[in-house]
Amino acid sequence: MGINKEVLAEVLNDLDFETIELSLKEPNIFKSLSIARTEIRHSAFLSYILDPNQSHGLDDLVLKKILREVFSDNKADGRNCFDVDYIDLQKAEIVREWKNIDILIRLPEDVIIIENKIDSKDHSNQLQRYKKIAEEHYPERKKHFIYLTPFGTEPIDKISLNNYVFYSYQSIVEILVKITKLYSDRIPNKILHMINDYVKIVNMEIIMNDELNEMALKLYKAHKEAFDFVFENRPDASSALYPIFEDILKSNGYVVGSKNKGYIRFTSDKLDKLIPKNGLGWPGKELFLFEIDYFWSNKSINIKAVIAPGNEGFAKKIIDAVKDSKLYKKPSGKKWLVFYMKKFSFDIEEMVSEDDGEIKNRLRSIIEKAFPEINELIGLIENISG
Repeated sequence: MGINKEVLAEVLNDLDFETIELSLKEPNIFKSLSIARTEIRHSAFLSYILDPNQSHGLDDLVLKKILREVFSDNKADGRNCFDVDYIDLQKAEIVREWKNIDILIRLPEDVIIIENKIDSKDHSNQLQRYKKIAEEHYPERKKHFIYLTPFGTEPIDKISLNNYVFYSYQSIVEILVKITKLYSDRIPNKILHMINDYVKIVNMEIIMNDELNEMALKLYKAHKEAFDFVFENRPDASSALYPIFEDILKSNGYVVGSKNKGYIRFTSDKLDKLIPKNGLGWPGKELFLFEIDYFWSNKSINIKAVIAPGNEGFAKKIIDAVKDSKLYKKPSGKKWLVFYMKKFSFDIEEMVSEDDGEIKNRLRSIIEKAFPEINELIGLIENISG
């Protein structure tokens, strides 16, 4: 797409763009933690504000208002909205991730199961499984099932349509807004700021009905060509994950080699100096590197030991050094010689929505499993003579 600097400059000088930019830079605890669309983090916060025994100063306000709406649904098990005032909510127990259930609320005579979905859908009959778990563990209690989504949409599992109340983040936001207006004098300022931050991030990132969303749509319509150009040149998942891989490798003492999209390559400092750089494949002309393919493989990470074409004599020295190892596998190719490969399950699209710290921890736990074998191979190759 052909575009000139003036078109891009128009966007930067647009008052709406500046307003959006300044608003997005305003401090927001949930945005700073990168949890806007991470279900498990939302479940953690909701569990906190639902619990009357937490030190947030909300008492049972949030739990009471949500239960009134849930018990008003005809799917509520023997309850109606008026019953909530006669239940001792101070005895509520809020449990997360019990038997894979996102949020479990135990009351003296009731149990409430909440399945939280933001970007994903129910799968593997999980809603039916959770119902069965509740029936097995709480046969004497009234059981209520909530399917929580941004707009209260139906689950994929049609069998569960008659059992689950469809509840929305939209309703939760409305309840939080009402509570902060009516009870601001009894809620600590820190909690008020936290709730306001939460309402802002849900409105903007999940429900997408914040005033900034409307302003962004208006801005896009006015400068569609410029935004399309920027969008086409945005970093993708491959480039976003590369520096994380790089940091992990360098922190473990490795030297990073030639870069290509979706691959990160590395070696030891000694091998980097020992092996001649007269290969005919990679940009840095390395003859040998370990290679991590994290983008092109189907839901997996492949870690390989690769000899590039270009110096058959030295390639033979490398093969001779490792061929007696139990890690060695005879290369099937003729030009590119792969004599070691380790495969790990990995879904890049699933991971990129997480915050950098969480991604780094998950990637580290995956690739560090291969380091002992990699170091063993490095030790063998480092013994060859130049």
